[in-house]
Amino acid sequence: MARAVPRKVPFFSAPLEASMSTNTKKRGLSPAAPNVDPTAAAAAAAAAAAIDKPAKKPRKKAVTAKSLGLTKDEFESIKAAPIKRSLKDIVKKLAKQVDEDWHDGYEDQAETKGEWFEAIQEPLQAVLDIGVGKKTALLQCNEVLKIVSDSFYDLLACPCRCDTADELAEMDRSFELQLPWGETDHTATSGYQQDVWSYVWVALLRVHSNLDNVDEGLLLQCMKDAHDNMSGARMIKLPGYLYDQSDELYDIDTYEQRDGKHAPSGTKLAHYVNDRASEWKSLPTTKKVHRMRRAIDRRFDGTPERRTRDYHLHDSDDDDSYGRGYGYGGGGYGRAQRDCIIS
Repeated sequence: MARAVPRKVPFFSAPLEASMSTNTKKRGLSPAAPNVDPTAAAAAAAAAAAIDKPAKKPRKKAVTAKSLGLTKDEFESIKAAPIKRSLKDIVKKLAKQVDEDWHDGYEDQAETKGEWFEAIQEPLQAVLDIGVGKKTALLQCNEVLKIVSDSFYDLLACPCRCDTADELAEMDRSFELQLPWGETDHTATSGYQQDVWSYVWVALLRVHSNLDNVDEGLLLQCMKDAHDNMSGARMIKLPGYLYDQSDELYDIDTYEQRDGKHAPSGTKLAHYVNDRASEWKSLPTTKKVHRMRRAIDRRFDGTPERRTRDYHLHDSDDDDSYGRGYGYGGGGYGRAQRDCIIS
């Protein structure tokens, strides 16, 4: 009977190879692939990485004075941050005056309102010089006009004893704006506050509507911004007009005005306003809503050390009836309580 010959097992048996493969993976090593072209492997890896990574967005070009064709000083004059900060400081000043002495501080409050009106001359002139005169920087000039308008509504949110819009109208302050066209200046009066920047906005939109290379998307958004911020203007609505105050037929009380002789043409702007109304009216509004601030009549309310009257020092029974019986308790003065009856 023949003896059974044991089968020879190779040194690298299948189980051992599997074990080695597992250990290699655990150690983060990849088994060598025979006959692999390194160049082809690198190309394949690069292609796979390109598929996984999203395409990089092109960088936005930095807006500089040179890119807009402006001098450094001109570029600085339409920067939003300094203008916003300057007007905000005046509004804060008014709010502080109202908080400190709502009742007796009306004269100081009136001066601050006049200070605000005079402060808008410089940014409006910059828009006329650059956005209208040089026909550039539409985005930046539109932002300046939004800041001026927004600051006005912020000013109105200070619950002054005298109505702010009425008081500005009655104080009849004015300043001159030099127009890039014609030989006459435009007189801006505090009696028509919102019409002042609305006039400049119409001029800006007219000039850029007439440009062949205008960014229509930006232009339509600017029209939406102008429309929303002109809502309180008494005379000017889109597409508006650029009247000449030296015109013999000009009448500030007449709503049917006409353009001055050298004013930029408004034909293309009227086309955008009327024929493409559905486009720009559907754009998002950027106009902010300012809530009326809370004020305290410190004759009767607030901490004793800040009172402007000494009623709280008396022990008579009339104190409560005089203070709280007449609605002064709590000090909450809102829009309905404002008046301009100085007594």
